[in-house]
Amino acid sequence: MGGGGGGAWEGPDRGAVPGSDISPEAFMEELCTNAGGYGRFFRALVLHYIGWWAGVIAVPALFFDHHRCESKQPWFAWLLYAAVVLAMLALAVLLELSVVQRLGLLKSSEIGSVWTDVRWQVPLVRTVLWKLDSYTDVVFIFIAKDCDSSLWWASLATFVFGVVFGQIVFNMCFACSDCDHELPTSFGFMLLDFKLVNFAVHGVLPFDPDASHLPVARPVTLRTTEHLVGMEKIVGDIAQVCIQALFLSTAKAAHGFVMFSVLCGTLHGGWSLATLLRECWQDEVAVQAHGLVQGTALQPLAPPQLPALRNSAAWSSGALPRGAAGAGASASGYSSVAAPTVLGR
Repeated sequence: MGGGGGGAWEGPDRGAVPGSDISPEAFMEELCTNAGGYGRFFRALVLHYIGWWAGVIAVPALFFDHHRCESKQPWFAWLLYAAVVLAMLALAVLLELSVVQRLGLLKSSEIGSVWTDVRWQVPLVRTVLWKLDSYTDVVFIFIAKDCDSSLWWASLATFVFGVVFGQIVFNMCFACSDCDHELPTSFGFMLLDFKLVNFAVHGVLPFDPDASHLPVARPVTLRTTEHLVGMEKIVGDIAQVCIQALFLSTAKAAHGFVMFSVLCGTLHGGWSLATLLRECWQDEVAVQAHGLVQGTALQPLAPPQLPALRNSAAWSSGALPRGAAGAGASASGYSSVAAPTVLGR
């Protein structure tokens, strides 16, 4: 999986990346040795990905009484329900950290530092926020349906197209083929957007996987695919927040869980959008700093300019012999006869 041949990485780019003597495929295979190879590592991520969405749908179905329209449950029941949701989130995070540990990128004694290390805190918080946001979006479908609101159809359609087709089917298919072999071999797993795993792998890369042997940038890079995955989630968050806000504006009673869902969607979508804009700005600054304009690196050089002798004061006064002018033109690589032709190009 994720290591097929062909595509944009054939030829000279199929081997070592620029500035390194190791290929992306060999690096990932060596990194995944303790995990049983890249194939087993990739299957573990796929199982975690599918298992999470299965749990997101199963838990609301088991606790349906908590998601009835205007449900009135005792505080103990809500505390029990919150404990189940938090346990599900903690299990998902620990399973992802176990994958990082099997890669040898996190020791058992260092798991506690994930909660205190600033470098790990950002991907950790984003992971929890995204999983909580996806769960509350699914729960809203149950609540809106029980309230006889037609908005549950809109929320369900957003979930089907944004999550089922966009994130599950679309992203998983491209992850298996390394984005149709446009990405470095064995790096398609990053399309599954396991932020803790991606952060850990990025931290030990001895090369730039987006580097190219050509003087122009690659059309598809890990950076651009991460941006596209982020845009998928941002669009889904915007749609779900708008639908849920419309539901609250027409509801006859307060729905605390739906308000919490709107808050989660707003926080996740806003954070993802801010991160996307910041990274795009950083990429633009980096390009400007190197003085590179993509798409013009292979254009032919402009022809050399001839010395402007005819407009000089020496030529107009007659002090410079015509033979000297011809010699100057010949010395520059052009004859005095061919000079008007070159200037006329």
